[in-house]
Amino acid sequence: MGSNSRLVGSNSRLVVRRLGLVAGLLVGPGLVVTAAPAQAYTPSTATVAAYEARVIYQINVQRVKYARGKLAAGTCPDKYSETWGSYLARTGKFYHQSLTPILRGCAATRASENLARGYATADSTVAAWMASSGHRANVLDGRVTRIGVAAVYSGGRWTVVADFTRS
Repeated sequence: MGSNSRLVGSNSRLVVRRLGLVAGLLVGPGLVVTAAPAQAYTPSTATVAAYEARVIYQINVQRVKYARGKLAAGTCPDKYSETWGSYLARTGKFYHQSLTPILRGCAATRASENLARGYATADSTVAAWMASSGHRANVLDGRVTRIGVAAVYSGGRWTVVADFTRS
């Protein structure tokens, strides 16, 4: 009997193990499918700087193509583009800022601005501006000499501000 009792005990443990295995298989895939939420993409400072530099480069490519002088990167218009770009990205709003503070703050005689949102690359941003008559006019305006560009990534998209000035 002792032997028989063991056999029954062994069978009971075997059944419990099999049930545990089956339960693990049933629950297991649910645990595999459920993953920690993905972290939001945040571009590095170098990626942002490269995007902004590429916008300026592509604008200058267009200006040379149409016999206009290249624009120099300017710290004053850049200060205004960075501030405005951050505001637009943070709030989700999308409209032009008043250019009067730029004219006064940069001691400029001319100021204009281009905005873009949702373009994945600097090249596609500038291409979109060149396909729009008003934005194209700002890019090719022979009276401006300086540019400031902000590229801000937020909410899965880029917001880009280009401020043009003549000082």
